[in-house]
Amino acid sequence: MPTTPAPVPPPRTHRTRPTPPTTHGQHPHNNRQPEARHLRPLTAALAACLAALTLTTGCSAHTDTTPTTTATPTTPTTATSPTPTLSPQDAAARATALAMEPPAPYTPEFTPDGAAEATTYFIELYPYVYATGDLDAWEKMSEDGCEFCNSVVSNATELQNAGGWIDPWEQEITPLEWWTDENDPNRYVVRTQVNSHERDQHPGANEPPIHIEQAEDILLVQLRWTGSNWSIEIVDIEEGGEAK
Repeated sequence: MPTTPAPVPPPRTHRTRPTPPTTHGQHPHNNRQPEARHLRPLTAALAACLAALTLTTGCSAHTDTTPTTTATPTTPTTATSPTPTLSPQDAAARATALAMEPPAPYTPEFTPDGAAEATTYFIELYPYVYATGDLDAWEKMSEDGCEFCNSVVSNATELQNAGGWIDPWEQEITPLEWWTDENDPNRYVVRTQVNSHERDQHPGANEPPIHIEQAEDILLVQLRWTGSNWSIEIVDIEEGGEAK
């Protein structure tokens, strides 16, 4: 099983030049923001299948005819829980969330600016995952041992399976600076400011929505160049940052 590398500390004497600030908003349909780093997993619902039962009868070896009876198969009945019905307002919000467009893809480059672009793209995927439940791009970019990445997969899957979602929200993402691992030049840390707009989380099962306030965090995103793409190893909030 892959092990998570230790976080790369900033250099003690000198940090590399800051990456020019870039602002990325979400799709116009989004009016919200993320639950960053420390997320709690939700629950998944599984569908049950029933196999058809077939009954057979035997034949007598005697020549005289004896009436035979055929058992009539009985169809088992299963108790089904009623599917929660969304109000027209919630149904419209759900449809808007599912229709959210994914962030525009980026071109991987093994440069400091390329690391900043990869970091920005990964953070832009965060609202998309919680709105739609589409984890494909997120999982492709996540290291197996990335705890934050895996928690998002669990949380988003459980939320969607419960019939819930988080309304799309906007974020302003600004890479501030970066540094490299002195023992591995393929590993970068990008210090990034993220301003996340308020939004509502819908837990499903007709539970009332949970309002999430606007938040501003400083993230430390550690990523590694694999030879053709960037892979996220660690996402953490800088000490003193605000976790929502």
